[in-house]
Amino acid sequence: MSFEKIPEFIAAAQTIDLRHRILRPGFDVSICHYAEDNFSSTFHVGIRDVSKNIIANGTFIVQTYDLFRLAKNPYRLRGMATETGFQKQGLGRSILMFAEKELHVRTCDLLWFNARTSAEIFYQKLGFSADPIIFDIPAVGPHKVMYKWL
Repeated sequence: MSFEKIPEFIAAAQTIDLRHRILRPGFDVSICHYAEDNFSSTFHVGIRDVSKNIIANGTFIVQTYDLFRLAKNPYRLRGMATETGFQKQGLGRSILMFAEKELHVRTCDLLWFNARTSAEIFYQKLGFSADPIIFDIPAVGPHKVMYKWL
C-alpha cells in the first residue's frame, strides 16, 4: 500500500465512508453525516492513496464550547479517521498541520475536539492540551476534550 502524505481539501461526501468504517462501524451510516458538513465555514481535509482512495480525513467546523468562552473564532475537529492499514504513519499529523495553516487564514484562535482517550498522547505530541475529565460516549468509549490555542 502506497501513499504520499499530501493533504488536500475534499468534499463532505468523501469523508463518510471512512468515518463510518473506522469511527462508527456497526452503526447506521446516517450518524456519520454531520449537520455542519456543508456549511460554508466548514472544511474537510483528506489524504489519498495511489489509487486515489481517501485513507485519512478530518472535518473542521466552526463551533463554540462553554469551556472556551474566551475564544472568538473557535473551530472543532470532527471525524478524524485513518484507514486501519495506514495508521501510525503520520497521516493524522499531516492533516492537522495542513488544517492549522488554513485555520490561521480563517483567523481561528482555538481548535478543540472530543478525543478518544487512546489517542490522547498522539494529540499531546502535536501541542494539544486535555481537559482532565473523562466522559463516555455510549458504544464508542472514553473521551476527553482536547484543545489548542492558535
